Amino acid sequence: MKKLILILIITIAACRNSSDNQPKDLRIIDVEGGVGKGRLVKLSEIAESIEYIPLETNSEAVVGKIFFDRIFYEKGFFYLMEQNRTIIIHDNDGKYFNKINKLGRGPQEYDAAFTVDIDLTTGNISVLASNKIIEYSIDGDFKRVMNYKDDGFLSKHYITRFIKSDLKYFLLSTINDRSQHSGFLIDSSSRLLLSVEYPGEDYEKVTTYSALLSIMNPMIFRHKNAVRIKNGLNKYILTINEDNSIDTAYIFNFGKYAPDPLKRDHFRVYAPFIYSQFSIFESDQYLFMTFHTGSLSEKPAKMIGLNSREYVYNFECSVFNKKTGEFQFILQPEINQLGFVEDFEGGPAVWPKYVSSDGYLITYLYAHEFKAHAETHEVSERFKQIAHSLKDTDNPVIVRVKLKN
Repeated sequence: MKKLILILIITIAACRNSSDNQPKDLRIIDVEGGVGKGRLVKLSEIAESIEYIPLETNSEAVVGKIFFDRIFYEKGFFYLMEQNRTIIIHDNDGKYFNKINKLGRGPQEYDAAFTVDIDLTTGNISVLASNKIIEYSIDGDFKRVMNYKDDGFLSKHYITRFIKSDLKYFLLSTINDRSQHSGFLIDSSSRLLLSVEYPGEDYEKVTTYSALLSIMNPMIFRHKNAVRIKNGLNKYILTINEDNSIDTAYIFNFGKYAPDPLKRDHFRVYAPFIYSQFSIFESDQYLFMTFHTGSLSEKPAKMIGLNSREYVYNFECSVFNKKTGEFQFILQPEINQLGFVEDFEGGPAVWPKYVSSDGYLITYLYAHEFKAHAETHEVSERFKQIAHSLKDTDNPVIVRVKLKN
């Protein structure tokens, strides 16, 4: 009998060790496991260095309000799109280089500019207009036009975003009761290469409860030349491969905090349910994401509204380490700031508005914001010098952070 018990103990231990040695699926983002474990995260934990680069201000280059944070950094140039759809370009050191504004109805102009994208190989700028995508060189020279609405099938869809990869374009479509497609891959001649369908079960929920469209609409982002697509509340992030096939890049585990799209109260601002919101950014080692957390946050963030009144911000930033599989909610460093504690120079909290193909996190501060922070916080001498050199009306200051690989 004792021998039998000993054999059983050895067998159970062996099974446990075998299970423990199973490789971890690094695609799984354990959001459920991160609830209640939020903490302040220092920028130095994920980054090697930080630079503050004032953009040159002159009569040719006065940057106004930036259009929905459309900022890019590729091939050694910063590209910013203004509210008036002018694209202003500065070089690696912040020196003014060029500006592009081709608003018009000519064959080489755009009648609208909903968004832009930068070619990672050439640095060319592509502009999404109402029925076409037009590409210009960094010098502003016309390169090509792609009339995607010449395709009868595509003309029935409302395209909101796109990503250009070599001579292919991935177009993001809104979801409605007339289309179950969330995106399309086409070539430069508008030939349809691939259609991505919105998951059937989720699509039925979207069309049943149209008020959720803003939450359940698909989103796209890129990692270098890889295109990622997230379909609404679906747990999968897909990737479009170079051979035009689709694979699963990441899998969200929301567990018991996953909302039911057919239950209205699951989407109230304080509801204890989690879903991804806003842009996702990716580097070689990290995913940067924002989630609605509602009442699940142990220390809800507080922001200052346009009326200068404080309000509770029911969303939390987070970071996922692609190499270790660790997911971390990030607590707010101070009121009206979100993201990582800036422990290099003492600047404001840092959260990406873009991640470049060569591993830089990019964001910006308007000149008056930069100066105000220097006056109210303990900052480095370098930060003070930059603040002293600025006028409130100067162009923004670029924040360029070298991420760890």
